Amino acid sequence: MELRDPELSVVLTDDDEIRQLNRQWRGEDHATDVLSFPLYEADELPEDPVALGDIIISLPYAERLVASEEHRHRLAEAAGVDPSELRWTLVDEVSFLFVHGLLHLIGHDHAEPEEEAVMRAEERRVFELMTSALETSTAPSSP
Repeated sequence: MELRDPELSVVLTDDDEIRQLNRQWRGEDHATDVLSFPLYEADELPEDPVALGDIIISLPYAERLVASEEHRHRLAEAAGVDPSELRWTLVDEVSFLFVHGLLHLIGHDHAEPEEEAVMRAEERRVFELMTSALETSTAPSSP
């Protein structure tokens, strides 16, 4: 799917707020890293949507994920590199969680092993594209 500039909202929050949302909307009474609230069901997503939905990210949870290096190791393994070769800050973690949430908004899921494999491959592909674009846009320009 190619998206041409749809709108979405991103909320950075704490564990208490995301726990309340998780309990209210998913029936799970615990904090989580990211929640997505798509405007469309996966099979009803328009070809060129104007808006996609909402992504909620818990910053304290993301900080714990940075410390655990869970996503850093997962991406390093998928890329076939040593985890120490990947820079992994809170910004990287939140960016990764954003990609994960975005994939949910456009219909990806990871409830079944086949779906999870596809979603993880897309996470890696989109995360790499996004971080490459960010590195290019923030690189110092030549005089």
